[in-house]
Amino acid sequence: MRFVPDVVVSYWPIFLALNTLFFNEYLIYFVKIGFTCDWPCDGHCLSNELRIFLISDTHLLGERHGHWLDKLRREWQMYRSYRSAQHLLAPDAVFFLGDLMDEGQWGDYYTFHRYADRFDSLFGSSGNRPEVHVLAGNHDLGFHYAVSPFRVEWFQERFNRSTVDTVFIKGQPFVLLTSMAMHGDGCKFCHEAEVALRTIGEELACAKRGKCDKNVSVRFDPYRRPILLQHFPLFRVNDDECLRDKDFDHDDPNRNDPYRPTWEALSKESTELLLKTLEPRAVFNGHTHRGCMKRWTRPVNFWEYTVNSFSWRNGDRPSFLLATISEKHVLVDVCHLPHESTVLRLYIVVAVILAAWLLRSLVPVAKSLFLRTRRIRYRSPSGEKLIKSG
Repeated sequence: MRFVPDVVVSYWPIFLALNTLFFNEYLIYFVKIGFTCDWPCDGHCLSNELRIFLISDTHLLGERHGHWLDKLRREWQMYRSYRSAQHLLAPDAVFFLGDLMDEGQWGDYYTFHRYADRFDSLFGSSGNRPEVHVLAGNHDLGFHYAVSPFRVEWFQERFNRSTVDTVFIKGQPFVLLTSMAMHGDGCKFCHEAEVALRTIGEELACAKRGKCDKNVSVRFDPYRRPILLQHFPLFRVNDDECLRDKDFDHDDPNRNDPYRPTWEALSKESTELLLKTLEPRAVFNGHTHRGCMKRWTRPVNFWEYTVNSFSWRNGDRPSFLLATISEKHVLVDVCHLPHESTVLRLYIVVAVILAAWLLRSLVPVAKSLFLRTRRIRYRSPSGEKLIKSG
C-alpha cells in the first residue's frame, strides 16, 4: 500500500465511485463489444468481403413523451455503443432499418429536422466510411393510413432515400423498401412502390437470363440475388417459427402474440409479391424489438433476420447484427450490447458501499457535535464549570 497515495487510501470509496462511473458510461462498451463481437467468417476472413452493421429501432425520444433525463440516458447508451462498435469492428457500411425516431409521425417540418440533426450527431459518418443508409419506419412516417406525403418528402430529401431504392456496395446489390408502401390498396404511395418493384424485377430477370433489352438497365449484371432491407418482417403468424437468440426475452408476456398483417408484419400478398419479384439472398428487418431468424424455402431458399432494438428503452438486452457478405455466402452474427440491468446493479452496489462509508465517517463527527452541544446546554449563565452528565 506504500505506493498508493494516502488520499486514495483515505477516500477509496469516492475513487471507486468515480471509476465505476467511467466504466459504466464509457469502458463497458469497449469491453462488451471487444470481447464478445466479431465478424462471422467461413474459415478465414477475406479483405474483399463486405462487412456491414444492421441496426434497428433506435427510437430517438421526442418532445411529447420524452423526458430529458430519459433522452440523455438512452442516447448516450446508443452513441457509445455505436461509436465503440465502429471503432473496434470498422464496418464498410451501416444500415438503419427504420424507426429512427419515436414521434416522427407527429412532428412538423422543423421538429422532423431537429430529430434528423440529433440522429446525425449520434450516428452520422464524418467521412465516406462507413457508408450510412437509413430506412423509414412507422414511427418515422406513421402507419399506412397516417402517412403524409409531406413527411415522405422530408424523409427522402433529408436522408436521400426513395420509397424503393437500390444500393450497390462492393458489387453486392441491396434493395431498400419502405414497408408502409406495401399495403396493397392501390393508393399513390403504394402504386409508386409497386411500379418501382416491377422495374427492379425486370432488371433482375434479364440479368438472370444474361440478355437485356436496350431499354432495360444492366446494373444487376452480372446477376446476383439482391439482399432485401425493410422495416416490417415478412408475413408470419408470430415468433414461434423463429430461431431465437438469447436477446429474446422469455419473460415477455407478449412474446407469442399474433402478428397482425400490415401492423406487426407485411401481409401475405405483399410478402409473396416481394419474394417472387426479387428472389432475395437474405432479408433483414426490425420493428418487433425482438431478434428472430427464420428459414424460408419457397419460392427461393433464404434466411430472414429480424433485428432486435438498439436502445435500452425497448428492452434490457439491446443488440445489432454483423453480416459478412461475399459472392458465395451471407454470414450473420449477433453483437450483444451491455445490459442496462448490469449497469444499474453496479451503480447500486457502489452506492451502498459509498453510503456505508459516509455513515461510518460521519458517526464520529456527529458524536463529537452531540457531546459538545450537550456540554453547552449544561453550562450555567454565569460561566460556571460544566456539569458532568449522569
